Amino acid sequence: MFMDEAKKIHILVVEDDQDMRDFIEEILSERGYIVSTAANGKEALDRLEERAFPIIVSDLKMPVMDGITLLDKIGTRATVKPFVILITAFGDIDDVIKLMNRGAYDYIIKPFKMDQLLISVGKAAGELAMRRKIEELEQITKGHHSLHDLIGKSPSMHRLFRFIEKIADTSGNILLEGDTGTGKEVVARSIHHTSIRKDKPFVPVNCAAIPEGLLESELFGYVKGAFTDAASDKKGLFVEAADGTILLDEIGEMPLALQAKILRVLQDRQIRPVGSNGSFPVHARVIAATNKNLKDEVDGGRFREDLYYRLNIFKIEVPPLRERREDIPLLIREFLNRYERDGKKVKVSREVLRFFLDYPWPGNIRELENVIERCVVLVEGEEISLHDLPREMLAVRQEQEDFSFARVMSLADMEMKYIKYILDKCNGNKQKSASLLGINRKTIHRKLGGEMK
Repeated sequence: MFMDEAKKIHILVVEDDQDMRDFIEEILSERGYIVSTAANGKEALDRLEERAFPIIVSDLKMPVMDGITLLDKIGTRATVKPFVILITAFGDIDDVIKLMNRGAYDYIIKPFKMDQLLISVGKAAGELAMRRKIEELEQITKGHHSLHDLIGKSPSMHRLFRFIEKIADTSGNILLEGDTGTGKEVVARSIHHTSIRKDKPFVPVNCAAIPEGLLESELFGYVKGAFTDAASDKKGLFVEAADGTILLDEIGEMPLALQAKILRVLQDRQIRPVGSNGSFPVHARVIAATNKNLKDEVDGGRFREDLYYRLNIFKIEVPPLRERREDIPLLIREFLNRYERDGKKVKVSREVLRFFLDYPWPGNIRELENVIERCVVLVEGEEISLHDLPREMLAVRQEQEDFSFARVMSLADMEMKYIKYILDKCNGNKQKSASLLGINRKTIHRKLGGEMK
């Protein structure tokens, strides 16, 4: 908990022993929390009449009004449930377990070290921060944050919106780079629909899905007799795009020989159909997209450098979902709205929303959309709960919990454990792991002491 965050949190300490009460107040105040005190449950209720306390630290056994009665009365009075941490003797542990079921957040057994209390308060403060974040995001989803089919209110998406609006009406080629599932085609469509070409065709081409031998004829067309099955002339996709936009998706998979022909099209703005002796002018704007780093592909000799610079007039890096978590509630709402229009009204629980905010989303927006679709179909009620999520997602949650601070370990051990975790999530892909970790591949090898094969 950072100091500036702690200063925003008011804590009520309820303890009949004045020395202990003063000591707890002093320790929590030193950590930046705003602390008020009460000598018993009745005084605590008086304090709660004056203001709300999101975290309450209370002794269990006190005169006038004990912690049990206080907990019950808080439950009936508070509109927003506070985090109540109980301090109790070992002999009262059975009572505490019952109180946990009745709404207590945590308990500490006397005698205790002050670090135990600080850890418990810190956990509650973290939960409080998450609760506030969810409430803030729920308010945000009531607004409107989109550019055609693009949805987002995160800083990275706002920058993307502004950039698209600046370049939409230009004729320069655009290169979209981003992980699989980040929505590169959606970005391309938004560029097209923002531009003066919006009433013209938008033609997407998946360069990885069309066999190498057919890709050239699909892009440029062919004339009758160009090959055995060419019974008549056929216009290519560049011609179909006319004065609109053609998206060359997964261009990093395009063979080098065809890359040379694409380069010629970009230079001369003309195409030559397969089997033809003549060329035809083309006016379509070209947007290329890839989940690879094309500069690395150029350095590795797998992509033409001259074509890379022809495409890279305007470069857009589409952010992964893990870097724009503020947009998750907006995306959820959009996906759920699609099913609501079909008569299936479902919402996600707060617990699921919190899980989604913490989840790493290796499949990005596509994974989120697929999960929502699955849950809407399988959910039995009107609210998606954690039990409705795929098992593999919940397994990731368990792995994340394994990185708790319940077991003390050295910083070096924690670092090694996390590197191995990321490697596992990336299926051993060292380059992708290094990118996620913000280090280079050699550093991973050095950190693991040569364990990588």
